[in-house]
Amino acid sequence: MPSNKVDQSVIDDMRRLPLFAGIHENDVVRVAELGEPVDAEPGAILMDQGDVGTECFFVIEGQAGVFAGGQHVASVGAGSIVGEMALVGHKPRNARVVAETDMHLLAFDIAAFKKLLEAMPGAHDVVMKVLEKRAAENRERG
Repeated sequence: MPSNKVDQSVIDDMRRLPLFAGIHENDVVRVAELGEPVDAEPGAILMDQGDVGTECFFVIEGQAGVFAGGQHVASVGAGSIVGEMALVGHKPRNARVVAETDMHLLAFDIAAFKKLLEAMPGAHDVVMKVLEKRAAENRERG
């Protein structure tokens, strides 16, 4: 049963993402409670390369471009996580992320992200897999 704090439509949108497939409804609600819903319009800068990371985003809907050194290196869409590397590694942002379409996101500040990883082993495992994949992609790009 959803919390009063979280809009049911956010939970419904999350349930449709592969990232949350197989995760118990109560855990989806807990993730939604920790995040802050954010909407972004096309052209909005979600994060900028070189900035200190203070939050990350789960993409619920929409698409964003990822740019490193001014070059488009990837596109991310629903079910993606962006900005987590700077939070986990405590390093400046590796890339600029710009909304390409209207986007619905869940933002997690450092404290909420840490709580998410500590309280939910399944979420921790998902984020670690994303980090490993991202680190390998970054090494390939040089």
